[in-house]
Amino acid sequence: MSPPPVIYRPATIEDALSIKVLAVQVSLDTYAVDGMRADLAREALGMYDEAAIAAAITTSPKQFIVAEQNAHLVGFTEIALTATGPHPSLINGLECRRLYVQRYFKRMGIGQQLLHNAELVAAQSSASCVWLKTWINNTAAITFYQAMGYADIGRTQYCFEGAAFENIIFHKAIN
Repeated sequence: MSPPPVIYRPATIEDALSIKVLAVQVSLDTYAVDGMRADLAREALGMYDEAAIAAAITTSPKQFIVAEQNAHLVGFTEIALTATGPHPSLINGLECRRLYVQRYFKRMGIGQQLLHNAELVAAQSSASCVWLKTWINNTAAITFYQAMGYADIGRTQYCFEGAAFENIIFHKAIN
C-alpha cells in the first residue's frame, strides 16, 4: 500500500502553531549538531513565535506554503516577496527564507516541490530570481540546492548573541 499523497497549499492561520513547532524541530536538528546550548535554544524559540507566524500568514509580504500528508504538516516554505538581498545581483529577487522538511519525510521529493512552488511564486510576481541562504556546514542543504540548479554567489553572516555563522548565498534566475 502506498503512502497517502502529499498536498501542497497556502498556509492558513490555523497552521501557525504547527509551523512553529516544525521550524523549531528542524532548526535544532540542523544547527544543534554538537548538542544544545542556551543561546541556540533562545534563538530557536525566539525566532519562531506563533503569533508572528500567524501575522505573517495573514498580513505581511510573505507567503507560506505547507506540505501535509494525511492532515499532518511535514514541511513548509516561507517566501519573502520584498526582501532585500545581501548581493547586488539579487535586486528584484524573491527570498526563499525557509524551506523546512521534517526529518522523517526527507528524500521523498517534498523539498523539491516546495522549492518549485517558491519558483512559481517568483515567476508569478515577475521576480528576476529566487535566492536563499544556508549555513556553510549544512552539507545536505548545500547539495540539495546545487542539484536544484542554484548557484553559489557569495557569503554572508547570520549573527545572534555575539556569534556569527557563515552562510552561503544561493541564487537561481527565473525566466
